Amino acid sequence: MKVLILTGGDFDPVFASSYIKEWKPDKIIAADKGLAQAEKLSIQPDIILGDFDSCDKKVMDHFSTEEKMIFPCEKDDTDTGLAMQEAIKIDADKILMLGATGTRLDHVLGNIGQLVFAHKRGIQAQMVDSHNRITVLPHQFCIKKEEQFGTYVSLIPFYEAEGVTLRGFKYLLNNDTLVFHKTRAISNELQETEGIIEYHSGLLLMIESKD
Repeated sequence: MKVLILTGGDFDPVFASSYIKEWKPDKIIAADKGLAQAEKLSIQPDIILGDFDSCDKKVMDHFSTEEKMIFPCEKDDTDTGLAMQEAIKIDADKILMLGATGTRLDHVLGNIGQLVFAHKRGIQAQMVDSHNRITVLPHQFCIKKEEQFGTYVSLIPFYEAEGVTLRGFKYLLNNDTLVFHKTRAISNELQETEGIIEYHSGLLLMIESKD
């Protein structure tokens, strides 16, 4: 099941509408201010949750759903974190987060952590905005040029990824080690119709981006 999470960061309605139409989610979860994003897109979420400290009450009252969950402002998780837990609870195997990037870098990093949280449970999750698509890679991955998001492919390890091999890219690696504090694998580009990414251990984040 494919679950879309709408949350309250930067949001381009035109881009989001197009991406959602192509991705075709089975369920939609709106987290706090993500409800305002749902209103912009004229879509009805299946689940609405959060503490709603940053969502206009008029927006909240506009939506009705049996799955409306209100949480206290003082809690152990962000609203996006709660939405991710709910998506996993309803047996999502693919998750898309929109509105998960923006000016609050603490929330951006926390949301990237949610990608790792999903990955460790065998779920494919991605964060997307109009300039970036972010995923955590399995140990063997093929990226196809015709399906690529943007121009650049950057790889960022958490904290270290060993045995990294790249084929089909402008800059190649052969059983190398990537570490977080070095920028060796930033802004690579596909040279062939598809690129192969392999690594033996650690976690590897892929960011496909365009200016």
